[in-house]
Amino acid sequence: MRLDLSDNSKFAFLLLIFLTITAIVTRKPFFIVIDVILAIIVFIMYKQKKGESPLDLLSFLKRGKQQPSNVEVKEGILKINGKVKGVLIVDDIPFDYRDMSNEVLRTKIVSYHKVLDVLGSAEVIFRKETIDKNDYLGKLFQRAQNLRVIVESDPSNERAKSELEMTQAMIQRISEGEMPFRYAIYFLVDANSEESALSSLQLLKKGLESIGVKSRLAKQGEINNLLEDRISAKAQGLPTQLPFLTVFSLPKAPKFELLEDGIFLGKEIGNNRAVFWNFKKMLNPHTLVIGPTGAGKTEFLINLAYKVNVFTEIPVVFFDTKSDIKLRLKKYGVKTKILNPLMYHLGLLRPNGVNLDSYISQLEDILAMSFDLDKYTSAILFKALKNAYTKYETPTWDNVIDEIEKMDLTLQTKTYLFRVLSQVREYDKELGFDNKDVVDKYDMINAINKPEVYVVDLSLIRSEELRRLIMLSVLTKIYNKYSVADDKLKIALVVDEAWSILKSASEYSIVMDLIKRGRGFGIMLLMATQNIIDFGQYSDIYLQNVGLIAFMNNGDKKFWQEVTRFVSISDEEIEQQLTFLGRGEALIHFITDPRAVLVSLDTFAKA
Repeated sequence: MRLDLSDNSKFAFLLLIFLTITAIVTRKPFFIVIDVILAIIVFIMYKQKKGESPLDLLSFLKRGKQQPSNVEVKEGILKINGKVKGVLIVDDIPFDYRDMSNEVLRTKIVSYHKVLDVLGSAEVIFRKETIDKNDYLGKLFQRAQNLRVIVESDPSNERAKSELEMTQAMIQRISEGEMPFRYAIYFLVDANSEESALSSLQLLKKGLESIGVKSRLAKQGEINNLLEDRISAKAQGLPTQLPFLTVFSLPKAPKFELLEDGIFLGKEIGNNRAVFWNFKKMLNPHTLVIGPTGAGKTEFLINLAYKVNVFTEIPVVFFDTKSDIKLRLKKYGVKTKILNPLMYHLGLLRPNGVNLDSYISQLEDILAMSFDLDKYTSAILFKALKNAYTKYETPTWDNVIDEIEKMDLTLQTKTYLFRVLSQVREYDKELGFDNKDVVDKYDMINAINKPEVYVVDLSLIRSEELRRLIMLSVLTKIYNKYSVADDKLKIALVVDEAWSILKSASEYSIVMDLIKRGRGFGIMLLMATQNIIDFGQYSDIYLQNVGLIAFMNNGDKKFWQEVTRFVSISDEEIEQQLTFLGRGEALIHFITDPRAVLVSLDTFAKA
């Protein structure tokens, strides 16, 4: 190697060589000190000759993180000696190759290589990264606590005992100084300019997304860490034709933080691991249980709602259409307050502080959904309500009927609306004694400081239309009370056989608004129904906005094929596992995570 030294420094360089040899031979401290000093002088002269400050490199060597002057790092960009590289980091791989059939896996491999071939030159790097010790220890302590609960309740659970021992051993090793770590996957792409690099990264990102791999631009700190490892040879680079199977061989499981803490759902089928519902970290707290009669969905819904009541200390309101919920709660020793809607009116014509125009629209929606009115009939009803409120400060249903009588309508339309409003009047008439509606009577509106378990008993009402009327009326009153921006959980509403109020719901209904914005109002909605088709044309909106979904077996392979739109499951799993799920078993799906987990659900019946 030829050193580019000036004529004035050649003598110093030769002297440095001579003193180095002398120091080695004689081993005299004097010569060693002189040799070090002269080496520093030669180094400074060389850096000045190259037009660089020797302090930059000295600082970089000292601190290990500051780049030398020939390196520039930005988000997603690494420049070394003017050469540009785009840097992408893998964020999440929601499946592994075992999730896919041979045909699907072959297709994904071909797609993966096509994506990389379009880019030309690309490099894949696996980097070992340390994890925050205290944060990881906290999670291990929580995990150990949950396992102790399981072992204490079931001393014969050898799997839980083994996992508890392993968790305690990990805690001890980390407490003694061992650092936890994980592996990160980087893609490096050569480019002619920053714009070209970013364009290539976007192309790579979309290509990876097409096969289910989530990625993002690497942050500046991540690139700096990667650069240090490249210098110290800690990072491992691989040819682009090799890493596909490695990338897709990460274990399949929902994100740990979604099921590590919160309310106990049950035990994972296959390894007996405890599965929890960490609803506080969900985008929304709603739950949906889908399964046929006899699958155990009502038992699970009751148990889950009771845990919500106990652990969060908020009131829970059940809507009981068949009288089985109140009987089961009584059997399990849960203290409840039974609300009989036949004893108190609904208070539908009382806005209770809500903007009048908005409330009239809510009334129209309640009646239209309850009696399955078409848009034309619903519009007539809206006009009649509007006229009644214009003429009377506190109108009655007789006033609304009078307004319909005055309209120029066909006899068929008038007769139908008279029938509808006569039934509403019968169930919403003021009975006299204390004149409180069904919600006010039991102080449900102000029950936030009294976490009771309420059951709205609808079993004596035979008409499906009137059951919907009562449910939607109560839901609307609670919704209006809590429709203030506040993400503090205040109340949970439980609707078994939810198809009765979902199948005719419009895009702007109370139920839809609760699903979309319930978390912001502090309202949790827990529902059960028999099939996805029960949601009608808005099934995607419901399934994409519910935080926790439990899919229970109905023996229909087409049902599980529909589930694959929201959950990452393979044809093999459908054939060998899902169609053979037993009573009280479900595929649990957490919102935003396509990975799911098979769980033997915890219910009172198993206690």
